[in-house]
Amino acid sequence: MPETQSPAGEAIPPGRLASFAARAPWRRLPHPLRWLTVALIGGTFIVVGIALLVLPGPGIAFIVLGLAILATEFVWAETLLHRVKDGGKRGLQMTRSMVRGRRGTTATTATTTTPPDC
Repeated sequence: MPETQSPAGEAIPPGRLASFAARAPWRRLPHPLRWLTVALIGGTFIVVGIALLVLPGPGIAFIVLGLAILATEFVWAETLLHRVKDGGKRGLQMTRSMVRGRRGTTATTATTTTPPDC
């Protein structure tokens, strides 16, 4: 399937999501207004996510969602989002390997000696 072009002339990969993104209403906004809107919404999600790190709530999820929103317009946010996703994958692999390692070993029980009756 060939790549299509957005109204702005950008190449879009094939697929349903890409075709939706090409005709999405926010793509018709002038670039400075779209940039400001994305910056405000993404920044708000990141600030709320940071607050939720110390308050009860899904702080990391809000931070990642904020980065994903910012990555739609900013290359630095896209790069940072990829680094966060790669770090998350490495952390998940390390956790899985640690869990597998613990399953393979048997727990040793400490032998206790009872004191003689006095």
